[in-house]
Amino acid sequence: MEIRVDSKCHVPVHVQLEEQIKHLILSGRFRPGERLPSIRALAGFLRVNRNTVARVMADLEREGFVESRRGSGVYVVEPPVGEADFRLQRVLERVLDVAAAQGVSVEELARALLARAGTGPREKVPVLFVECTREEVLQFAGELEEQLPVEVERVLLEDLAERLADGGPEGLPWRLAVTTFFHVHEVEELTAPYGMETAALLAEATIESLQRLTALPAGTPVGVVGGSRTCMENLGRSLEGAGLDHLDFREVSVEEPRAVRALLLEVRAVVCSSQTARRLREEFGVPEGVEIIEEDRTLDKGGIEMLGRLLRELPRREG
Repeated sequence: MEIRVDSKCHVPVHVQLEEQIKHLILSGRFRPGERLPSIRALAGFLRVNRNTVARVMADLEREGFVESRRGSGVYVVEPPVGEADFRLQRVLERVLDVAAAQGVSVEELARALLARAGTGPREKVPVLFVECTREEVLQFAGELEEQLPVEVERVLLEDLAERLADGGPEGLPWRLAVTTFFHVHEVEELTAPYGMETAALLAEATIESLQRLTALPAGTPVGVVGGSRTCMENLGRSLEGAGLDHLDFREVSVEEPRAVRALLLEVRAVVCSSQTARRLREEFGVPEGVEIIEEDRTLDKGGIEMLGRLLRELPRREG
């Protein structure tokens, strides 16, 4: 059973138990219609008072997570929650995964979180994210905002010089400029005169697309189609670094219609972003037998963790 309580913890036992059962319901481990262990069995397993378990079940029923059926037991129902509740569960799952990977027990993690409970939420840090295409600016900036306490302003590389010049007499509002390794030197050249530090992240192919590409026979001609020439080159570099030497990659930009039409007649598969895939289907038509592998690159998780540490150090660097 995935439920444990700690009588030595500062959190009351009934709160520990109730929150754990809610988490198991929201994460899908306890599914709607599933019968929960009886109050007697649960109390015996956890070595807690039956009245404590009965109180928890009554609270869960009042909140709409379970229902009691006379003579049958307590059953899980569809939880009455919104996106915010599921978002919290996703955060908890990520935290628990990281803790497990680092050998940190749930108990140690809980004690550390309790110790910080009175420190208040961490303020979001304003950062600038720079990329060469609007498509990748939106995607990568969204990934940062989902995983780090940051407020991201999205700027295209071609607009960066003008945006920096518009910073105003009070100085630039961002604590850091962030981009991918493909553009770090260009961004540093523009931000350095303003005393702004630049951090570079690796954008890599997703595991799903890599698996599909790995399964293709050796020598298969594969088109790499980008929404622009720069986007095509970036995607090509990501694939080159993924160890797919058995494939015959052929690069082209969707801005070159004649080259795209010729490519579609030569290849067995095409790798491109989801937005470019829509353009291929709508504007060019994809021949039967040509597999479209939609590849929206994602930021390297290790790089995001590194950026998080860097952001935590910023106040000390300035203090």
